[in-house]
Amino acid sequence: MAEPIVTVSGLDKCFKSGAEEVYALRGIELSIERGEYLAIMGPSGSGKSTLFNMIGALDRPTRGEITVGGVSLPKLSSAELSYFRGRHIGYVFQSYNLIPSLTALENVMLPIIFLGATDEEARRRAAEVLEYVELGHRTDHTPGELSGGQQQRVAIARALANKPTILLADEPTANLDLKTGEMIIGIFKKLSTDLGVTVISATHDHKMLAVSDRIVWIKAGQVDKIRKVSEMNISTGSIGGH
Repeated sequence: MAEPIVTVSGLDKCFKSGAEEVYALRGIELSIERGEYLAIMGPSGSGKSTLFNMIGALDRPTRGEITVGGVSLPKLSSAELSYFRGRHIGYVFQSYNLIPSLTALENVMLPIIFLGATDEEARRRAAEVLEYVELGHRTDHTPGELSGGQQQRVAIARALANKPTILLADEPTANLDLKTGEMIIGIFKKLSTDLGVTVISATHDHKMLAVSDRIVWIKAGQVDKIRKVSEMNISTGSIGGH
């Protein structure tokens, strides 16, 4: 087995609602291998997004341990967590979250400059990753001048700008047509197989599930089951085992 890049042990997340405690996560145990393409599934309110945020260093657990690359995230200060996110985690969201007034190149430059790079270095790296997602010819276009698929590719380039260890993708194909969605899925698979980036996707897209290595189902704040995709039969509209 490959070296785990993420280890989650006894992870709880509890929110207080008046005098009542509501558990979004309860005793999560999960290990994710370096370079793995993992899909996380679960209905609304299952705790899927909370777990996603924990892995991405966006939220802290109430109890339990989560390590990413051997670093214990609960032990980091807020400033250290912010730096860790910028250096090691890339995010791709359903809604792209690009800055409308900036060009594709400038949007991708932002996280590079945030970590202290010079403008020249940021420009070079941003151009490089935009070429990787086949948008080298649209660097000077603003989001409003790009299609939805092109905007999502700019968002992927931005997520890759600082060469992250982990790429978190939250329903990244939900707003895209079939052909464009397949292109995005192809980019994610290439990142996993060619560059060794660990891709963790929250998705219900069967095409994305089909190219994953494993699928984790979250139910009522707990891991319900984990299956290897190679042992399953995934087709549009259904997920079955061999």
